[in-house]
Amino acid sequence: TDVEQTFALDYGLNINRLAYRESLRRFRCDVPNLSTSLYFVVNDSFYDKALPKAHLPEGVYAGSLSEFTRLYPDIAAKYYGKAAPSDKDGIVALNTMLAQDGFVLYVPEGVVVDRTIQLVNIFRGDVDTMANRRLLVIMEPHSQAKLLVCDHSIDDVKFLATQVVEIFVEDGAYFDYYDLEESSVSTSRFSSMHVKQDSNSNLLVNGITLTNGLTRNNYYIDLEGEYAETTLCGMSVLDKEQHMDTYSLITHLVPNCVSNELFKNVLNDQAVGA
Repeated sequence: TDVEQTFALDYGLNINRLAYRESLRRFRCDVPNLSTSLYFVVNDSFYDKALPKAHLPEGVYAGSLSEFTRLYPDIAAKYYGKAAPSDKDGIVALNTMLAQDGFVLYVPEGVVVDRTIQLVNIFRGDVDTMANRRLLVIMEPHSQAKLLVCDHSIDDVKFLATQVVEIFVEDGAYFDYYDLEESSVSTSRFSSMHVKQDSNSNLLVNGITLTNGLTRNNYYIDLEGEYAETTLCGMSVLDKEQHMDTYSLITHLVPNCVSNELFKNVLNDQAVGA
């Protein structure tokens, strides 16, 4: 993956947090037979004009990263930036420097969220645009939740996404993370997922890429407690000159843990799966 060439373009940044006013309800990422609590992030800003009507269990937070840091500063300070150190990866460092907002899912101890939470990331812009997205998931002991993240591009300009996902799955917690990318040939995405798993926790990560331009997905998963279990899998269905690059590192820091991993690419024309 040619990182230098991708970042060489002159992208615009929404430093002043200009609001996007169009209704986003028409941009649903529907999954048959699945009812979800739906949230939106436009470029790299949480969209608070279209919140789900269904109420989450008491204590659960799903919403803006900047608002979360204001409401729960101690929790934010304990977790934010702790799984994804910015001194080891240049793109993570760039994201950490430029990120102003993002999405947080916080599930307190013992709480089970039955309804799947869905986050739709939408790229839109009138000029070539760079967005620096941040996603933080905190699963306290014996909690359970599922998160579906969908990526879409709705304009024809060039888009560049840097994305950092930090996930903490504490003792006995269960968390499923599904990532569905249906962007565009003019979209480049560099995503780094950093996971910390405690004892007896269970994590499923499933990444699916159906349309894109260039995608690099990094997965770093640390099994820090005994009897933790990880399933990491993904697939892409690409053609023309689409490019998919995957890197994974699952580290067993203690004994008696289980990890399973499977990635498959279906490629046609000049598409690349690495």
